[in-house]
Amino acid sequence: MKTALLLVSGALIFGVTFAGWYWLNAFGCGMNTTGCSGFSLNWEDWEALQLFVPTFVLGLALMIAGGWRLLARYRS
Repeated sequence: MKTALLLVSGALIFGVTFAGWYWLNAFGCGMNTTGCSGFSLNWEDWEALQLFVPTFVLGLALMIAGGWRLLARYRS
């Protein structure tokens, strides 16, 4: 049960963080006064990305911990 909770919560945190990052990039494109026909995720923009990195890392760490527990259970 704890393994599933770690995996699901990690995936949920990571997914919500990615959705927030996607929304922020789309919002920035929409606020552009010259307009834009499409946008891409700007991974080089460290000023905005630094707000999302801790939750990306937290979600990834929870997924790794859940995967580690899952593998350890099936190994023994």
